[in-house]
Amino acid sequence: MENLPHLSLNDLFTSDISQTNFKLKNILLIIPNLGKGGAQQVFRDQLQFYSKKYTTIGCVFNWDGAFEDDRDSNIFSLDIPGGKNWLSKIRCFWRRVVAVRKIKKRHNIDFSISHLEGADYVNLFSRQNENVICWIHGSKMFDENIEGALGIVRKKILIPLTYGLSKCIITVSEGIRQELIRNFGISAGRIRTIYNSFDMGEILKKTTENLSPSVLTLFTEKTILITHCRLSRQKNLFSLIDIFKGIQNKSDIKLVVLGDGELREDLLNYCRSKDLGAYSIWNQAMPFSLYYDIYFFGYERNPYPFLSHASLYLMTSSWEGFPLSLCEAMACNVPVLSSDCYTGPREIISPEHNEPQPVQEPIIARYGILMPLAGRNTIKIWANMINAVLNNVALQTELKQQGKNRVHTFDRKNIASQWIDVLEDSSNNHS
Repeated sequence: MENLPHLSLNDLFTSDISQTNFKLKNILLIIPNLGKGGAQQVFRDQLQFYSKKYTTIGCVFNWDGAFEDDRDSNIFSLDIPGGKNWLSKIRCFWRRVVAVRKIKKRHNIDFSISHLEGADYVNLFSRQNENVICWIHGSKMFDENIEGALGIVRKKILIPLTYGLSKCIITVSEGIRQELIRNFGISAGRIRTIYNSFDMGEILKKTTENLSPSVLTLFTEKTILITHCRLSRQKNLFSLIDIFKGIQNKSDIKLVVLGDGELREDLLNYCRSKDLGAYSIWNQAMPFSLYYDIYFFGYERNPYPFLSHASLYLMTSSWEGFPLSLCEAMACNVPVLSSDCYTGPREIISPEHNEPQPVQEPIIARYGILMPLAGRNTIKIWANMINAVLNNVALQTELKQQGKNRVHTFDRKNIASQWIDVLEDSSNNHS
């Protein structure tokens, strides 16, 4: 099915997309915004996939973080902000609920699939007679942003109550599923795990895009450690800088960071406080050279050429869901070191490891290296392991091959069939 034309909110209230092309199912996908995170990528992937089979529309609360081509696809925005104080937040939340409820009713929605917690609340409170599916992308127990009085309310009341009402919950890792069962009392029969997926052919194709001559020189003449992520608290990048600082004999070793976020300036200042030269793509007056220690190249929609030229991928996250970035590095033939954080990395690179607590010492697993949580007491452990891997060509070769093989497990053609199955299962349970 071809993409629907760009839709305004008024269009959706006054037209009937279900009659534009007869389909067995009408699907509504909901997400708070179209930022650059993994959940947003899954939302886009599902929108494209489901649109080929069913009448499918996407809904965002506002256009924050959207790419230009998002506005040209079958995605519409409620254009309702989040609110600035408690009263306005409640008012805006209810406006979103009312708007989504009208859309569901008008277009005879059979399945409404929400991504991220804010969208889950709106999806469940706007329920009509459709099948509601909540797609959970991250840990609720170990997310350090769920804090303070509101965090207590979310963990003690909102999460167990709201998800307890959902008949179908999808988690992107088994770790999240177990935490919902153990810590929030959600019935195991309502939850299933579907891992995130990758279009391996598309990734391979995009790795061939050219880097700029200066960046290519950096990658070919130096040993590159790389990470790509949002510059946020979750990714624990201050510890990554400490780890890089602790590497011995690193004159030819550089750290490349792809991504942007709220901690940009804090991270640049932290580099200066550690006497590390940091190149910043955002400082147009800063000349590029090979003499910096750390390179902040900003957000790259296509990170694959950078990854494919790197020597080692590092992920120091404090918590995750199912990290797309880790698998993308493995798909690009890069050995990976990842913190054994809650949840996701262990299931990807060391699925046979079932100890309840994060590892205290490095584990050279089949698909990558599982590391202790990055922090003040583990800086030396990380630095020593990085040196060990860089000095072991045979280990690098083995990790590259096995890592790439592992990501084939999550290829789109293997996972997308589960996206269809969940509709059928949800429909049967609903009836």
